Amino acid sequence: MEMIESKYCIIIPAYNAAANINSVINLIRSYYPQIRIIVIDDGSTDDTVLVVSKYPSISIYRHANNKGKGAAIKIGIEKARQKGFIYAIFLDADMQHAPSKISDFIKISEQYNLDLVLGKRSFLRTSMPFHRILSNSITSFLISLRTGKRVHDSQCGYRLINLSKISLDKFVENRFQFESEFLIKMIYGGIKYSEVTIPTIYSKSGSYINNIMDTINFIKLYLGSFFWF
Repeated sequence: MEMIESKYCIIIPAYNAAANINSVINLIRSYYPQIRIIVIDDGSTDDTVLVVSKYPSISIYRHANNKGKGAAIKIGIEKARQKGFIYAIFLDADMQHAPSKISDFIKISEQYNLDLVLGKRSFLRTSMPFHRILSNSITSFLISLRTGKRVHDSQCGYRLINLSKISLDKFVENRFQFESEFLIKMIYGGIKYSEVTIPTIYSKSGSYINNIMDTINFIKLYLGSFFWF
């Protein structure tokens, strides 16, 4: 356990997450009491910072204004590397990622020496709206075609990353499209990649995705990716 907690940290990008982040932190602590948690508050206008500040062992960094999930992830990666961690596990702050599955990410990473482990949800008999399922299915299919590797759930933010494999200056996206950009560039680049099955938990209040704009932005990113390599 001590070796695991010296190698791995948890990074939580958070925006207006005061209602749920306390539960996320407590659940993580129930499985890994000593693991380092890094929270990146992306310019929240609620009490997210106040809630997290009650935990003195948690490192919190704050954007004065909302810059986007991708920008928050980049700061998290930078801070985790500065603290000497080798791997980071990313969880969203809205209780849609079950902390009980952290051990599954770590287990497969250790067993196969992986650089990227992506959460994979099932969309059968789920409360997730059909348009979200359709969007995820299409983007996952296209990213699979682009990378030559099967990606089942490209929009899942629950993922484990080998921090030493990332050159942040190669990534230009700062909002939700960062996660797609990351998958294409990293998997196409040949990193060791696998997936872990996680529960499908959906809350309408937890999503800040703009369906029309994010679809347009994904199309732009996908077409642009053919000029990356």
